[in-house]
Amino acid sequence: MPYFKNHEGYNLYYENINPDSDLSIILLHGFASSASFFKAQIKMLKEDYHVIAFDALGHGRSDHPEELDLSKNLRYDIIRDLEDLINYLEVNKKFGIIGHSLVGGMIGQLFTMKHPEKIRFLILLNSGYIIIDNVIRNIFYNLLPYFIRMNFLDIVANSIEKILDKTIPYIITALSDSLAGIDLTKDQLYMQIEEQIFNMINEINEYDPSHISCPTLIIGGRLDNFAPEQMSEELHKKIPQSTLKIIDMAGHFAPAQRKDVINELICQFINNLK
Repeated sequence: MPYFKNHEGYNLYYENINPDSDLSIILLHGFASSASFFKAQIKMLKEDYHVIAFDALGHGRSDHPEELDLSKNLRYDIIRDLEDLINYLEVNKKFGIIGHSLVGGMIGQLFTMKHPEKIRFLILLNSGYIIIDNVIRNIFYNLLPYFIRMNFLDIVANSIEKILDKTIPYIITALSDSLAGIDLTKDQLYMQIEEQIFNMINEINEYDPSHISCPTLIIGGRLDNFAPEQMSEELHKKIPQSTLKIIDMAGHFAPAQRKDVINELICQFINNLK
């Protein structure tokens, strides 16, 4: 299996399919997922395009660090590793990005704004405007009921202290197995958790995807409990050249559950760009 080493010396798994094709498409998976999530999309895209997918550090077949860093935000490393992989594979022409969920989709957005000259198009699947790139943030978000996720900014920004009081004990319980080797007092642990959540909310308020200038397809699921369709609608309002598609009877894992519908929308979008 192909691997490349990142800056820290970890081995990261990648797939490099049909490299002689004129158009490259990079697939970015979500938190706790892997490149294999895109199995149906890879099968469809590899016939006509150069497909690149990789497992982020700590995911899938890539190396998993033994020590858990509670303060580490993965997006910086994932963007850096993606830049290195693109150079390693000598991708010199403009390429497309397909990102899934609140991590893969957000990495796609951030990378597109950082390197607009490299991007042909962006496709966001079940994505949004929240940066959940840290184990604490991920547990916190998973503890929130659906009605709060639907109105995340309005509810959480105004009630964050009360919400943290109720969720922090559950976050610590979820982290219990990983905290054995971490030398933190209870107060220090509480402070790290609060810092991560407050920073997440500040980043959401400051986040502005209106700088994404490439053609963008946004696909949401009507039954998505993790990234509610309201997030897709909000992205559509903020990204100038975007097209929005909301799929009925589709949840957060629509690329696998409703692969025929998703693949058809992806193909139509790419073909219309030619």
